[in-house]
Amino acid sequence: MPKAYLTIDDSPSAHTDALTDALAARNVPALLFCRGDRLKKNPEPIVSAIRKGFVIGNHAWSHTRFSTLSLEDGTKEIKKTDKLIDNAYRKAGVQRSAKYFRFPHMDRGCGGWVVDYDDLLPSYRDALVQLFGGGLNVQLTPPDRAMKLKKQALQDWLKDEGFQSPDFRGVPHSWYNDTEVATAIDTMFTYSTGDWMVTARHLGKWPYKSVDDLKAKIDADPFLHKDGSHIVLMHDQDELLDVGIALVDHLIAKGFVFQKIP
Repeated sequence: MPKAYLTIDDSPSAHTDALTDALAARNVPALLFCRGDRLKKNPEPIVSAIRKGFVIGNHAWSHTRFSTLSLEDGTKEIKKTDKLIDNAYRKAGVQRSAKYFRFPHMDRGCGGWVVDYDDLLPSYRDALVQLFGGGLNVQLTPPDRAMKLKKQALQDWLKDEGFQSPDFRGVPHSWYNDTEVATAIDTMFTYSTGDWMVTARHLGKWPYKSVDDLKAKIDADPFLHKDGSHIVLMHDQDELLDVGIALVDHLIAKGFVFQKIP
């Protein structure tokens, strides 16, 4: 039986309440990664999401690529956002059990060079370039030494600040279990829905142009249907409420069972 952990980036939006209501009605747990700038302006949907049982993670303040930020500015973005997440948990009357973080654009300090592709086995490299490089809107340019050092410094800082990767169980991909992806402190994923490609500002620039295209992407993905647990990425944006619910329903119809976030 295929299983999935649902992770959602860019919360909150104008429709976060409706999204979490729809997920709760389907018994679909999720980890919502919040942007600090949006959370400051609109905290109540996140307080409500916590009360509904959803888990909240940190997606930095302004959704800026960390390869363009200094180490100091990047960590400030995370700290500012984390204070608001702590406040939301306090307001919800729920104890925050863990601190999770996902980099905006999956830019872990090295642009589109999300992992060190050159150090991977060829089969791993192909899979991860397809996963991370196909939809980041950045060039896969090898980082210089300073970027590599910053990437490692960010991992060290996250660990020192008490962040951790969720204990996702049963992920079937060897490239997830045998590479730096497995030891990363930030939260990675194994399948991207590509939902953002159908928003107005991106429509027509990318291969997927409709909900039906995104459903076909699910059906055709060479990794998603392996036995085990898959870490699914989608987005909480103003234009994507109906898209997200349709894709969750499609995954359920395909037999996927959504797992509780560890």
